[in-house]
Amino acid sequence: MRKEHVVMVPDFREGNPYQSLLANHLSDQDVQVSFDKLPLGYFPFSELSKQHPDATIIHLHWLSPILFVLSWTSSPFKAKLRGLLLALDCLWLRLRGKKIVWTVHNKFSHENFDRTVELFVRRLLVKSVSNIIVHSQSAADRLAEAYGMPALKGKAKVIFHGNYEGIYPRPASDRDALLKTKNIPPEHTVILSFGMLRPYKGIDKLAELFASGKVPDHIHLLIMGKADNEDYAASLQTVCDKADNVHLTLGFLTDEALADWLGAADMVAVPFSDTLTSGSVLLAMTEGKALLLPELSKVFDCVPDEGALFYTDEDDMVRQLAGLSASDVAKMGEANKAVAHKMNWPDVARLTAELYQR
Repeated sequence: MRKEHVVMVPDFREGNPYQSLLANHLSDQDVQVSFDKLPLGYFPFSELSKQHPDATIIHLHWLSPILFVLSWTSSPFKAKLRGLLLALDCLWLRLRGKKIVWTVHNKFSHENFDRTVELFVRRLLVKSVSNIIVHSQSAADRLAEAYGMPALKGKAKVIFHGNYEGIYPRPASDRDALLKTKNIPPEHTVILSFGMLRPYKGIDKLAELFASGKVPDHIHLLIMGKADNEDYAASLQTVCDKADNVHLTLGFLTDEALADWLGAADMVAVPFSDTLTSGSVLLAMTEGKALLLPELSKVFDCVPDEGALFYTDEDDMVRQLAGLSASDVAKMGEANKAVAHKMNWPDVARLTAELYQR
């Protein structure tokens, strides 16, 4: 296998170990990885290639920097024109012997970009890049349908998202002592939702359901993370103050704190459904936690049916939670941990390196 030099963009390693884990294990496959931001000009791939002349591959992950630039244009027509130049830039670089690999993490960006423009750009990139990576076959199917491009399924390579074994510290605090700080009796059930708190994730809707009194009082929702903005934080706080079984902790969550609260939780809730993969789900599975997920989360293709409560709507969620036992939760966590153990990063890196060689 020849040595490859890959530039990964954009560099989103801060607060998310995904790219670092991939790069570290790619080094074992004799792949050199550099990180950079996407240049903001009309031909970002060519500019990036100039900055990294030895790089043979540009590995694109998230489109948000590109879409931010397009959103600055004065009209959708001009934005689409810049999108066309982006695709031509991609094709030009490929003609010069370079490769552009795109891992499609989301069907659409979570920011409020012009959906028509974004779809136009995404369709162009699907046709222009060398290879596409998705984390599940269901994701490829959903993308093909959303973009109206059945051929995407043939171009996409499924490479699963790796687990988080050994990445986070072990819990250092006693469960009962932690729960006491939130006035939660130790025999009660704790459902944790963690990470960046943003409107698209649906955490506010989950909090409202718990605060409505429909969920049994012995089941607690614990929300922890940094809010997207002050107004959203205030609205979450208002909802959480309505009930004793909803608890909000705002602010950046250290790895140590996350490990402690994951250890104390019985279940992890990831309520957002319009996404193709979730690091939070993989972390919960790695730690042997049961999951509370919307039915559409089955797109991840990694959560076993016996590892989660998949709900279709709020009433379905309440019904399933009401019938949940401690034994059920334990079995769900065990099933998830067994599956996550097989999703190792050496295999992810090997499959990715093989794709680079194609």
